Amino acid sequence: MRRGFIFTLDAVLALFLVLIMITAITTAESQVQSVYKTQMRMGELGDANAMLKLLRTVPLSQLVPANVIDNWESGSDPVLNLTLVTPDMSPLEIAATYWAVSPLYPSRDYQKKASIIIGYILNSTLKGYNYELLINNWTNTFLSKGTYNYSLAKDVSAATLVLSGYAYNQTPRGYVARAFLSKLRAKVTSYVYQGDYISTQHSKKWIQITYIIPTSQFPLNTTIINVTWYFEAAVVDSTYRAYINGEPVTCFPQWSTMTFKEITDDGSGSCNLVENVQKSVNESTDTNFTVEVYNSGGVSGEDGAQHIIITYKTSQASTFRYPHYYHFADVRANDSIHIEKYVFVPGNLTDLSIKIAGQNIKTVTAAIRVYGSVSKSFSLTKVGGYFVATNGTLADIVKDMGYNYSDLSGTYFTILFNVTWDGSGELHLDGRDSYVYADYIPFTAMSLYSVDVTDVIPPYYWSGGPALGYFYHNAEWEWDIPEYATPLYVTFQLPWYHSSFSDCRQKVSILMNSSTNQWRTLYYAPDYNPFIDAFARWGYTRVTRDYLDRIIGNALHTGLNAFELDFGSCYYVAPKYTLASVVYLLNAYAPYGNVKPYLMQGYPKVKAYNLTYVYNLGGRNYTASIIVGSLNAVTSGEYLNITACKLDPTKYAVDDAILRLFRNLGGNGCTKPILVNLGDTLIDYVSLPGVPRSISPITITLRIWRVGG
Repeated sequence: MRRGFIFTLDAVLALFLVLIMITAITTAESQVQSVYKTQMRMGELGDANAMLKLLRTVPLSQLVPANVIDNWESGSDPVLNLTLVTPDMSPLEIAATYWAVSPLYPSRDYQKKASIIIGYILNSTLKGYNYELLINNWTNTFLSKGTYNYSLAKDVSAATLVLSGYAYNQTPRGYVARAFLSKLRAKVTSYVYQGDYISTQHSKKWIQITYIIPTSQFPLNTTIINVTWYFEAAVVDSTYRAYINGEPVTCFPQWSTMTFKEITDDGSGSCNLVENVQKSVNESTDTNFTVEVYNSGGVSGEDGAQHIIITYKTSQASTFRYPHYYHFADVRANDSIHIEKYVFVPGNLTDLSIKIAGQNIKTVTAAIRVYGSVSKSFSLTKVGGYFVATNGTLADIVKDMGYNYSDLSGTYFTILFNVTWDGSGELHLDGRDSYVYADYIPFTAMSLYSVDVTDVIPPYYWSGGPALGYFYHNAEWEWDIPEYATPLYVTFQLPWYHSSFSDCRQKVSILMNSSTNQWRTLYYAPDYNPFIDAFARWGYTRVTRDYLDRIIGNALHTGLNAFELDFGSCYYVAPKYTLASVVYLLNAYAPYGNVKPYLMQGYPKVKAYNLTYVYNLGGRNYTASIIVGSLNAVTSGEYLNITACKLDPTKYAVDDAILRLFRNLGGNGCTKPILVNLGDTLIDYVSLPGVPRSISPITITLRIWRVGG
């Protein structure tokens, strides 16, 4: 049965919309197959807007191999003319730029170059299909594949467009511009360290646990603003001592008996956390947060909800790195130890392995916990002075549980370790050389212009309690993600408490749409379920799934998000001490926009702006100014003092580029502050003058059918 559809568009980009749509569908399907199986293919691939957005935002450099990019950049007449485009632009942006300038430089044949780029992606992704592109009944040889007659095919997908063409040397003409940043004056973000469950097996002896914060997490120009450290004992009423870089923590009551405690330091009081972290950053050394814990009941350690939050200011735009090495804490004990290692993988998991290093370790056994199910125990192999588990071993164990690596992708799973002491000297687990390694393909790619932000989310609401003063049956967290940001993931580290009451229902929900108050249930159990034993962590990306294994797209989205826990009388969580954090990307790049009649206000006498704008750091609004354009123009007096509120994107290409850049940075610089301080850096813009705006309609048809009909 044949099918067809018709689009009528009136913009320069329309030529490539159909091509990009097909490529986007294929790319998305490839990603989905490896992570979320068949369900999402049926639920998501009908959304053409989502597919178009994918190819609008993913840079060419992440879709095409590096050697192909290098080849396209070489030669006297390169396919990628770096004065007009860059590999950091999406294929749609590059193709649109070339299509726009093609009438101005006919000898360069930019339409052919666009065809090479789009054709390469089509040929790489539409395997098993033939296609044919017709422009006014003429077939473009660079955008066709296969000699089989489509009229004989059983199933042909056809798309026809009527769009605006360009008539060379006709008027009116105008300008387009793009804007970007190379660095920032300042942004505020946080580094979040989440601890694991670590305890001795049985002896009434001290255990020493050191959380190592690597200096590589912080740029050299980092200014530490605040440090928060939360302690939670593995057994109630344990005795504690706390140190930072070997010094006693001055705001911590040493030798105190407690179950949980939080201390925070903003650098203004008697606490020495900020000064020690700042010293480590300045000297490029790691920061060691150490606890010594003792409990007379026989088990000493920390419970898995302990964490450290370091909030800092930096001018480096990109400070986030996807984690692959999940290091253990450094542990010393005169006993065997038990560790529950929590691992969150924000991508398609492809490889998993374990390495344990240390002294006086006799054996290491482990088990994997996925959604409450625990595998059979297995032993790590001793190789030289290390205990290891290879990817093949772990993949087989996960398979024996009835899962695969796609089930571990985009969610928390736990590896349970028993590290036995050989009885001689002190057991030492070396935290610098012991880790779980996870290789994966991130769900969301980062570009050279990505500005990462990690926000700590305070609790929004809690009820039903309290127990122990801070634990409640119900709790909710709410947070906003800027409209044009790209969400990466959100994670929760939850201190929880079990009582002897009989109502053991458990429900976890997320807000999908604030305007319609639409919620989705991620987990529900009317009675006790073993899953609750693993409920120390929860995390999800833009796509997750519920307890019935149904795919939930857009789980983490721009705008208002919410995460809600609703428990019966058996279970409590502590909202005050829960660590909730969200990571998202801002984009310090605005590609070419629509054609505008003028370049900038006051041009040609004005060639730069001294732009005043509003930004927000740490919850406070500030005003600053920045030069847009060349410093030489400022020196020569060819500039205009202007505020972001006076920019006119309807007339001026540079104004439009600035506001689109500000939008990507979380606001408009006027009524809505942007989320970074641009300071005394420059906003660079690149304009294309004389871009034609006249209309000469042409008809384009794209036909796609399977190879062999």
